[in-house]
Amino acid sequence: MEYEDGGIERTDTVLRMAYSLLFALIISVLETVLGAIVIFQLLYTLVTKQEPSRRVADLGNRIAAYFYRMVRYLTHNADERPFPFADFPKALEPPYAEDAEEEPEPAAREEPPSSA
Repeated sequence: MEYEDGGIERTDTVLRMAYSLLFALIISVLETVLGAIVIFQLLYTLVTKQEPSRRVADLGNRIAAYFYRMVRYLTHNADERPFPFADFPKALEPPYAEDAEEEPEPAAREEPPSSA
């Protein structure tokens, strides 16, 4: 942002307001998309009796990262405009199923031999 006389230029503020309105609209649309993803995953699991679709879970994960980037822009924590003005973000964290490792079962405790 250009600073003039110690302040932010009004055109920059008006432009940021326009982008903010666009991202607020995108957020409201994506809320519906995420709701559809949740319902799809639940129905998919119920009908197929299998793990939820990894591809759909990955899409939900990337949308969550996109939400994060938009909220950072809207709250003035970042100046970089998110998608479609930048690349669509990759997931910030691995999916839950990949993140959780199987914990080994605790070894059976052996009692020390009794000295009788």
